[in-house]
Amino acid sequence: MRPPKKYQQLSIDHIKLPSGQGFILRDYQHKLVDGVRDSIVSGNRRVVMVLATGGGKTAAFAEIAKLAVEKGKKVLFLVNRRNLVQQTREAFAFHGVTGTGVIMAGHETALHEPLQLATIQTYGRRIKLEEGETVFNFPADLILVDEAHFSVSPQFQDVLAHYPKAVIVGCTATPMRGDGRGLGEVFDALVDVIDTQDLTDKGFLAPCRYFAPSKPDLDKIKIVRGDYEQKELEKRMNQAKLVGDVVENWMRLAGDRKTIVFGVSVAHAKALAVEFNRKGIAAYALSAASTEEKREYAFREMERGNIQVITNCALYQYGMDVPDILCVVLARPTKSLGLYRQMAGRGLRPSPGKEMLLLDHGGCIEENGLLTDPIEWSLDGKKKAWKKKKKDDKPREKRDNICSSCSLLFTGSNVCPDCGSEAKSFGKKVDVVDGDLEEIKPKKVSKDDRRRFYGMCLFYQRQKGYSDGWCSHKYKSRVGVWPRGMNDVQPIQPDQEFMNRIRHEQIKYAKAQEKRNG
Repeated sequence: MRPPKKYQQLSIDHIKLPSGQGFILRDYQHKLVDGVRDSIVSGNRRVVMVLATGGGKTAAFAEIAKLAVEKGKKVLFLVNRRNLVQQTREAFAFHGVTGTGVIMAGHETALHEPLQLATIQTYGRRIKLEEGETVFNFPADLILVDEAHFSVSPQFQDVLAHYPKAVIVGCTATPMRGDGRGLGEVFDALVDVIDTQDLTDKGFLAPCRYFAPSKPDLDKIKIVRGDYEQKELEKRMNQAKLVGDVVENWMRLAGDRKTIVFGVSVAHAKALAVEFNRKGIAAYALSAASTEEKREYAFREMERGNIQVITNCALYQYGMDVPDILCVVLARPTKSLGLYRQMAGRGLRPSPGKEMLLLDHGGCIEENGLLTDPIEWSLDGKKKAWKKKKKDDKPREKRDNICSSCSLLFTGSNVCPDCGSEAKSFGKKVDVVDGDLEEIKPKKVSKDDRRRFYGMCLFYQRQKGYSDGWCSHKYKSRVGVWPRGMNDVQPIQPDQEFMNRIRHEQIKYAKAQEKRNG
């Protein structure tokens, strides 16, 4: 599927920007801005805000920029992708910040404006055109750094070195270097006021359901800068022997959802897209080499319903604001908590009634935990940037084991407290081919959910004319125990997840029959 040549990228100079009148910051955004201000007043000149992906960092940035401009200060906002300039300009206008200039290749500059939005690539090149002051050397008093975990890169460091007296404020969901260490070489202070669980509880992030296969074979892969060596990892993951079948499990669990898939390499992302399309699922592969035209085309076609799955490699780990994404597939392992949370966070942006599915084919959940696990961050550049909080104001259930039957996560026993089945360790390695994903649930399945599932079984059984025992066996295969106390349950119209499960089991059975028949 290729974008038509006539498709043109919209220019940000011709977008009708929305009005920001009447916009009110959320409580935690106020706390974030106040925390930054207090930190600067106390003497810190470089402050990083921590806010989960989808938590509304642009609103906090907009408020900080607005307050600075009102005081007569000049503000430079640095991003590292062209599409983020467009998104930021629109978002700032929505929050009441207008009159912004753009410093980016292909756009006319307006350096008289007190607020400038710039890509780090373009700005870094232009301030090096000649020695000393240049027409592009904007005299910023305040520099805002988007995706601040990239601030340690040589590109950012070169630009920041031009502003030794400026105040620098960054924001990221994961304040850590690529090798896992803190950002202390760039920032003096860290402001963290709310975690992912609280944002989810308040409805500012979509809730997530977790599914995970057994961990793939990652033995003897070298660790480079805190993560798996890329070439060897690509060899392991881009082959037939994988733990789980990405496409078939997606069809079973998420077949009606718009999805983004993260692969190990460009070749892996393309192979995944080919397999989706082969199974009749409209998919499109993107990478860092894809043009802006192709990227916009893919998401426009997804919005129209013509593309359901976008596969990518290292492209949409940040800077993607698509609330319609209802499923994220991690088809790659990573030891980096930052990379894991950046990828998975692409599906957390809320929309009415949304529940995100996270399908993990790389052992990422085992390695890094759930997205809602509370984290204590550190700026120490010599140590790991994070550790899990031992205690929290809101105690959260520990999760050490997965039930082999009902997939409940629990701790303190080798026997599931829900259905009585024997558990297997979450960390146990199992060499499986064509394995099924297992749901990782933050809390046990409720009685109402069991009754609802049994009701859908009854409806499907009667619709197909199956024997009475079909429901009981289907219930046991899902829950782990025979249905008891279900005599009063009435048939319920099956939902899409139920039908996806049935379809997957039928495909699996047909494949088994083919193997038996030679």
